[in-house]
Amino acid sequence: MRVVLALIAAAFVSGCAVVPPQAWSYDPTQPQPKPVIASADAVALSERTAQLQLQRNEIRTRIANEPNVWMRQVLYAQLHAVGMQLSPLERRVARYDQAR
Repeated sequence: MRVVLALIAAAFVSGCAVVPPQAWSYDPTQPQPKPVIASADAVALSERTAQLQLQRNEIRTRIANEPNVWMRQVLYAQLHAVGMQLSPLERRVARYDQAR
């Protein structure tokens, strides 16, 4: 019986560990302010995102046309590097778009 209670308690505690701290103090009567970005910052963010997206598409095209498997591996590494820069920017843009 103690084992069962210990497993239930462990499951409950582990479930609480994945709840973000903001969820414990969330008050639906006090809505959170929407994120706002300055116009100049939005333009710079959009331009950088578009530039990286073009670079990503260019690398994808080069991968599709490359017959050498070893050269494709180099291109995949470049694609990954661009993706690592692009992903946070796309998440930021999505967060601001969602706030509108």
